Amino acid sequence: MKNKFSTFGRKTKIYLIASTIVLSVFLSPIFLRTVTAGEIDIFQMVSTLLGKVENQDEKITKLENEIDQLKEQIEQQKPDPIVVVKEEEPKPDPVVVVKPVEPKPVEPKPVEQTQPKLQVYLKESALKLIWTKDTSTNFQGYKIVISKGDTTPSYPDNGYLTYITDRYTTWMILDNSKSYNNGDFGSVLAADTYYYFAITYVYKDKKVTTDAVKFKTPSTFSAESSEPLLPESLKLEVILKDTGFKLLWTKEPSVKLQGYKVVISKNNPNPTYPDDGYLKWITDRNMNYTYVDNKTMYNGGDIGGYLKADTDYYFSITYVYKDEKITTQPVLIKTPSTLYTPGSEPTLKAEDIDVNATINGPTVKLIWTKETSNTLQGYKVVISKNNSSPSYPEDGSLAWITDSTKNYWIIDNKTIYNNGDFGEYLEANQTYYVTITYVYSDKKITGEIIQITTPSDLYIP
Repeated sequence: MKNKFSTFGRKTKIYLIASTIVLSVFLSPIFLRTVTAGEIDIFQMVSTLLGKVENQDEKITKLENEIDQLKEQIEQQKPDPIVVVKEEEPKPDPVVVVKPVEPKPVEPKPVEQTQPKLQVYLKESALKLIWTKDTSTNFQGYKIVISKGDTTPSYPDNGYLTYITDRYTTWMILDNSKSYNNGDFGSVLAADTYYYFAITYVYKDKKVTTDAVKFKTPSTFSAESSEPLLPESLKLEVILKDTGFKLLWTKEPSVKLQGYKVVISKNNPNPTYPDDGYLKWITDRNMNYTYVDNKTMYNGGDIGGYLKADTDYYFSITYVYKDEKITTQPVLIKTPSTLYTPGSEPTLKAEDIDVNATINGPTVKLIWTKETSNTLQGYKVVISKNNSSPSYPEDGSLAWITDSTKNYWIIDNKTIYNNGDFGEYLEANQTYYVTITYVYSDKKITGEIIQITTPSDLYIP
C-alpha cells in the first residue's frame, strides 16, 4: 500500500504543475504569445511531458509489481522461524518415603509323617530289608521286628532284632549274625523257613508299624553261629609282660554269647563266674583278649582289690550265654616282681570333687574332677528324683566307669538306671539330683551334688 500511495503523490504533483502552466497560459495571453513567438509549443511540451510521466509511472508500477513478487518468493523460501526455548533446569524427583512393611510371621509347615513301607529281597545266602525313610521331626528310630507265628508283628510286643536311630539308614542285610531280642523263635532264624518281617517306626509320642511281609529264608541261610562252641574247645593263654599279663582266649562266634568274664582267684584252683567274682566284663565277642595291669580293681572274690607282686593266681575265662555259662580250664601264673602296685591313699577329698552338667540337644553331659590315685576302682554316676543328697549304693547308679581317665558321662536315657527312686529311665523336662561317687579299694567318696533339668526332647525308650 505504501508504494501505491507514493505513485499517486508523484502523479498529483505533475498534474498540479501542468494545471498551473495551463492556467497561466489562459490567464496571461501575453505570456502565451511570447512563448509562441519564441516558437515554443507549450501544449506539445506538456503533452510530451505527460506522456513521459505516464511511461515512467508504468515502469515504476511494473517495477513495484516485480518487487512485490520477489518479496513473496523470498517469504515463501524463508525457513520456519527458530523458536528458542529456554531449557528449564530438571527438578529432582520427589523423595518418596516408603515405610517398610513388616513381614507376617510364617508358621512352619508341619512335616507330614511318612507312610511306612517295607520290602524284603533275597540276597545270595542272606536277606535284604529296605524301608521308607522317615521325615517326621518326632522320629527317634527304626525297630526291625520278626515273628515266626504272629502275622502282624510289632515292637515291643514281638521284640526286635536291632534298633537304628539314623533316619537315613533305611536298609540292612540280615545274615543271622545278630541275636534276636525277645522273639518267638529263639535268638536266630532257621534256614528255609517262613517269617513275618516288619519295621516299627518309633516316635516321641507313638509307634507306627509297617504292614508285615511274609518271606522265606534261603536254604543256605547261615545258622552255624547259633550253637556255641564245645567246652573242651575253649582255651586260655596267659602271656607275662614286664609289669602285668596279656590274656588270650578262643573266640566264640555264637550269637548266643553275651560276653566274657575275666576271672582270677588266689585260693580256688578252678575259679569261675559268679562264684569267684571277675576282673573285667567284655561284651564284644570279637574281642578275645585283655591286659591285666593291676590298675583295675577286682570285683568280689578273694583277691582283696588288687593283685600282689610275685604271687601265684589262678586265671580263667567264663563264657556267658543266654541260657548257660562255660568256663575254660584254669591257668596258674605267678605275678612278676615288677607288677604295678596301686597307691594306698586317694588324692581327693569330697570338697575337692566338682561336678558340672551341660545340656547338648536332647542329652546331658556330666564332667567331674579326675582322680589320679591308683586306689580308685571307678566312678558311679548317681541320680535321684527325691533325695537331695544321693550317693552310691543307697541311691543306685546309672553307670559304673572303671577307667579313671574317663571323667565324663553322656546322659542320653538309653541306659537303664539301677535301683533308683524313679524307675528305669529319666523323664523329659524333670528336675533330678546328680552326683558322682568315687569308689576306692577301702572306701567311697561322693562329690558335689547338683540339680539338672532334663531336656524336653530327651529320648524316651
